Amino acid sequence: MALVMALGSGCRAEPAPEGITVLIEAPPDSLDSRLALTAMGQRLSQLLTPGLVTVDDRGRPVPDLAESFQELSPTLVEFTLRPGLTFHDGGPLTAWDVKATYDSVREPALASPRAERYSALAWVEVKNARTVRFHLRQPFAPLLADLSLGILPARRASAAFKQAQDASPVGAGPFRFESQPDEEHLTLVPFAGYFRGAPAIPRLHFRVVRDETTRVLELLKGRADLVLNALSPATLPTLEREPSLRVLTRPGTGLAYLGMNLREGALADARVRRALCQLIDVEPLVTYKLHGLAQPAQGLLPRTNWAWAPVAGCRHAPEEAARLLDEAGYPDPDGPGGAPRLTLQLKTSTDRLRRSIALVLREQLGLGGVAVEVRSLEFATFFNDVRRGNFELFTLKWASVVEPDLMRGAYHSANVPSEKNHFGGLNRGALEDAALDALLDEASRVTTPERLRLYARAQERLDTLVPVVPLWHEDSVAVVSRRLQDFEPSPHGFFTPLARARQVGP
Repeated sequence: MALVMALGSGCRAEPAPEGITVLIEAPPDSLDSRLALTAMGQRLSQLLTPGLVTVDDRGRPVPDLAESFQELSPTLVEFTLRPGLTFHDGGPLTAWDVKATYDSVREPALASPRAERYSALAWVEVKNARTVRFHLRQPFAPLLADLSLGILPARRASAAFKQAQDASPVGAGPFRFESQPDEEHLTLVPFAGYFRGAPAIPRLHFRVVRDETTRVLELLKGRADLVLNALSPATLPTLEREPSLRVLTRPGTGLAYLGMNLREGALADARVRRALCQLIDVEPLVTYKLHGLAQPAQGLLPRTNWAWAPVAGCRHAPEEAARLLDEAGYPDPDGPGGAPRLTLQLKTSTDRLRRSIALVLREQLGLGGVAVEVRSLEFATFFNDVRRGNFELFTLKWASVVEPDLMRGAYHSANVPSEKNHFGGLNRGALEDAALDALLDEASRVTTPERLRLYARAQERLDTLVPVVPLWHEDSVAVVSRRLQDFEPSPHGFFTPLARARQVGP
């Protein structure tokens, strides 16, 4: 980063391109929300194709294209669309388009990776042009948050138009598609017919810049206006000193964690897992590695989530960790500083910040007699190992935690990655606990007040089982140019605040 500082001191602002330029780390895998798996694809598609609902800062579903919704019974939800909705191509958006979109995502020919999320949906009924009903096979409360799927014109919803919709998407969002000459450049323009009013930004350029140093230099040169959650904390002091830039932060909903393989060996013992948790001191990592831009975590859900409940958590307690390791059969063989109690391998990516964090974790665990070998792998290789259970320890983060049903995805025994689910299960540590499974299954079938009670019990159970070591919830951090005004970062990392921002100057 010393190189960035040296170059930054000599950078001069260059003429900015027309509109606002946003730098992103990687291209979207798809601009069709039915097909997008990556966070980048999903977040860009929100600008083009909003859904019936979106989620507020606490993760609660709120109306978007819908004017209102009501649960008529545990298996029936009715939505009323806003009046006068139109698509980018001028066609009206009606309940028939909603039905066509949800029929298509469950169509095998489309091969949507999101189809499983709608397995509880029996059928979609059109009552009239502005009223649509969702009939469920059985109660499934998390479905409401999943009705944020982008609504498409019925004429483009079928699998036959899959490539056309992905290449040149049509929706009813604040911005409409203009061009995507290659995977590294995307241009959007404001939609005059957007129901909240056309955005004040005349043109949005998204440009893929994979290298962090290059992203910093592009900001310093005046060739970029926004980088959202794609810069390490160590770069921010340099950018804060630049008069043409501002650094905006707010508490985020993502979670960084230490994953553990519970399938066999020492980590199959909850006492060992809790000992590791008590050997890790999160506070200095947050202070010095993340420059204070994170909140220590007690579990998967951030405090801002509507379903969060307090638990005891893992306080830094080396003496208690030593007692647990002794009890689990891993005594200190020759006193402090000698041979380790046990040895584990920690896998992480080659990202500089993530590797440096892994090295601190190695040091902290080593002080408690747990020797750790750190292996840094190119991300695709690393992630493939994690998906297939080829690890003992790993570090990863959830980009955002919105719907508390994510606990069922991440910790339910039915969601362990396997050949059967194409290694797509999110319970990568392979936790199996019947009591937790029952709590999470029941929480998905009941109304909100009862879900709160059940999720509180589930969080207590997870605190006892320690399937992962929760580390921290990283802040949402935006670096913006003075040309971009009225932009407030979303705690979920969404780009949708751009619809309410404005450009100042040429």
